[in-house]
Amino acid sequence: MKEAILIIAHHSIVPGAYKGFEEILDRLHHELPEARVSSTSLLDLENDLRAILSEGAESVTLLPWLLLNGRHAKNDVPETIARVKADFPDREISLLPCVGDWNAFADMVVSGLRAFRREKRALREEKNASSSSARGRSLLSMELDLAGRAVLVVGGGRIALRKVRNLLPTGAEIAVVAPQIDSELEALAAERPELRLVRRPYRSEDLEGAALVFVCTDKPAVNRQVRRDARERKILVNNACDYRDGDFIVPARLDFGEKIAVTVSTEGRAPALAKRLKREIQESWKEPLERVEREFSGL
Repeated sequence: MKEAILIIAHHSIVPGAYKGFEEILDRLHHELPEARVSSTSLLDLENDLRAILSEGAESVTLLPWLLLNGRHAKNDVPETIARVKADFPDREISLLPCVGDWNAFADMVVSGLRAFRREKRALREEKNASSSSARGRSLLSMELDLAGRAVLVVGGGRIALRKVRNLLPTGAEIAVVAPQIDSELEALAAERPELRLVRRPYRSEDLEGAALVFVCTDKPAVNRQVRRDARERKILVNNACDYRDGDFIVPARLDFGEKIAVTVSTEGRAPALAKRLKREIQESWKEPLERVEREFSGL
């Protein structure tokens, strides 16, 4: 290991506080495969820097993930570097300006705010259009043959797990894309070759070849982006978090015997009612429908 890159952030004990590093680190690993890329906190900087140098790094580039050029950036980090440098005088340690001092940072902030305002306006217009067009219309019920067709699931949590479990019996080729993936999904993927896990944030190219898309994240901005990308490509989208924001819903399904299936739908407007109806139908119809199936099977 000759070169290392160490990104320095504030220390935090809040779960998930460092999730913002994931995409940065993934991209750096991809773009700079020859370098060791890792992150540290201000509290752990000295120990981590010494460890990297002790493991043989000839040069280390430090990036303070800080917005203000304050005490940490001006004093604490340089002082830590000076102490470590005294013990490793033959190694090269470079300190980049804090992120807030980068020339492109102001442009990025202005651009981000403009994009946010555009997105808010677009979302408001879409909601207005959706509420207008939704009045008086109903959904078309159908059953799709997905055998061998590509289906994308964006999100790796419990909602995505439920969608995948419903999709597996259809014979679809399923791809799940998410930075973090539920352990039960990992266990399913180990057993089912038609289920592929991609551990990284969503990218628009993930839609290539997909017949359907299921959006299952808890991030509204990601959900909106997936929906827009899919609609540009004429791909139908199911938004598990907001049925009004998608193109289709998946009704509750009950199987009786091998040949009879009953679906229950309130067109997404009353999930609790659909759940209650499903339970009552399951309890009341099970024996009569299984008897009907046996009678017709004998003909």
